[in-house]
Amino acid sequence: MKRFIALLLAALSINAFALDRIWDMHYTFGPDSRPAPKFGAGVGLRSDYGSNVLFPINILGSVSKDFDIGTKMDIYTYDKLDHSQISMDVGGRYRFSQGKFIEIDGYFGLNRNIGSAIVVTYAFEQFIAKNFSNFYELRSGFLDGVTGKDGYVKLVAAMTPTLYFGRTFRIMTEINASGSAGYLKDDFMIDIIPKLELALGSTRIRLDFDIGVMQDDNNDQKTIGLYVMTAL
Repeated sequence: MKRFIALLLAALSINAFALDRIWDMHYTFGPDSRPAPKFGAGVGLRSDYGSNVLFPINILGSVSKDFDIGTKMDIYTYDKLDHSQISMDVGGRYRFSQGKFIEIDGYFGLNRNIGSAIVVTYAFEQFIAKNFSNFYELRSGFLDGVTGKDGYVKLVAAMTPTLYFGRTFRIMTEINASGSAGYLKDDFMIDIIPKLELALGSTRIRLDFDIGVMQDDNNDQKTIGLYVMTAL
């Protein structure tokens, strides 16, 4: 743990910014440990503080006590609307015990040839105290939509410490490391994503700040996101 903290502090001192696209390859708005409602929907907006904006829209629901499914459409706009890219994620997760699940996402472009991807996720949440937990993810992404033309598999390890203030408010910090087998040295990234989430009845409002580190080649990437999710 001491080595990890030292590595993390050294990474922060580089002050570069990154954002790996596999982060978007969830049918939810990023990692989420909670079961889906019977039926729910969400909208969001993420910006790089400039003209590049992502508009995600999703619907999801529970098929049974242990099985959720959903789909998400990502609309990326670059400078102008006619430069937009539209992608879709279709996925599902199976909860095989309390706090543990396996998720599979299929990701593909709708209006441009941006490649397709399949992402397999194993995740679990561990409560350390009544109001504090760690959420862990291990992910593997396949096909050129996530690995690039020369990659074999994209690997991701992530953890999200979460502090609960009753059922109304949560503070989270996602720490997310990713890289592609085949050219790990050039592709390795770490993202740190502080999150604030407010629950108002059946509606959740979340604010994300993405801070990428450790990659000089990607120092033009930092984002802010706002997401609204509701059970219908």
